[in-house]
Amino acid sequence: TGALDDTTGWRALETHLHALAAFVDGNGGEYVSMEGSGVGDEELLEVLRSCCVDHVNRHVRAAGIAVLDRMISSVSSSGGEDSGQQLLIDPSSKLRVVVTAVLRETLADNWSQVR
Repeated sequence: TGALDDTTGWRALETHLHALAAFVDGNGGEYVSMEGSGVGDEELLEVLRSCCVDHVNRHVRAAGIAVLDRMISSVSSSGGEDSGQQLLIDPSSKLRVVVTAVLRETLADNWSQVR
């Protein structure tokens, strides 16, 4: 029974975040209108905020930012009358609140890939 190092779980989290980013990216603008998409899910957005801002591992922070980046791209490319773009415009939108908080904190990060 060998002990796991303290980063094994972080690698799994990083991998899951990259998989989520690829899923969002693969669905493009359609992701916004998918049932259960994370752009309006407060719990997922709070987890992403925590991964991007609070996590000690820089690779997890970068992977969390990659998910937010894909979400923003998805929202930006969604069209139609009920455009998801409102999620970035509305100051009370949870997505906008999280993106703003993450930008505020990560621009001060000393690891350039996160900045």
